[in-house]
Amino acid sequence: MRLGILFWFYRDVAVCENRLRLLRRRNPGLPIFGLYGGPRADAPLFDARLSSWLDDFWAFPDEVPIEWKWRNGDLMLTRWFTERGTELHWDHVFVAQWDMVVTAHLESWLPSMGEGEMLLSGLRPLTEVEKWWQWTSWEQNRPEYEQFMAHVRRQYGVVDDPMCCQFIGLVVPRQFFAAYQGVDRPELGFLEYKVPVYAEVLGMRLVPDTVFRPWWPEDPAHSPRRREQLVHAWSSQVRLPMVLAEALRPAGRRAFHPYRGIYPHDVASLGDLIRARRERRLDAADTS
Repeated sequence: MRLGILFWFYRDVAVCENRLRLLRRRNPGLPIFGLYGGPRADAPLFDARLSSWLDDFWAFPDEVPIEWKWRNGDLMLTRWFTERGTELHWDHVFVAQWDMVVTAHLESWLPSMGEGEMLLSGLRPLTEVEKWWQWTSWEQNRPEYEQFMAHVRRQYGVVDDPMCCQFIGLVVPRQFFAAYQGVDRPELGFLEYKVPVYAEVLGMRLVPDTVFRPWWPEDPAHSPRRREQLVHAWSSQVRLPMVLAEALRPAGRRAFHPYRGIYPHDVASLGDLIRARRERRLDAADTS
């Protein structure tokens, strides 16, 4: 399996550079492809600052609302595949979001995967979450979920055990992108159930998530320990001291999300972290 890294980013060029340096340091020899999804006007800045760390840079070409990009990240990834990824050499890509920290070599940490196999963080049956998960139970979201499942049944038949995920960590095979670019009504549904369900009906084998294991804050049946809260999809950041401590544990986690600051992984990044904290203190003093 030829593994590549797809670095997906849209803001905070200094943090993006920090993440790319960390990915390069931990994964010598693996290609890193860039997918920039921010404002088109800022694309040249990101290209200039990050090109030395990337094997390829591609900017999403459409000026669409941020809300659309958030809801349709799967379509942005598929557009990258259609317009650039098909030309590059890889069999699977690990999708590394800019606010994720990964502290280990990917091939030493990810499960072994074969042709057509796909890893989605937090993969679990929809029946386990349907009554309390916001994308299936809230009044404003339930109708779209029902419309999506009805559409899939019409197109592909009944899905025996539909799955869902948290769209944080992904390892995606080339075969999925090739098939996914042809689905009908691609904007219908939310990507955290849409992608797993389509992966099933399109013939991918979904690999159990043994590495990300994200926290589902809404889950009424689970009260996690602090270290189990180091990967989640909510806006609140994980704390750097907890990340550093967990990364040092021999059996600790190796992926953390979201963290939007500088991660100190070498002497240069430690200096970047100190400077960033000093600038934040000066900014706070100026506004007080």
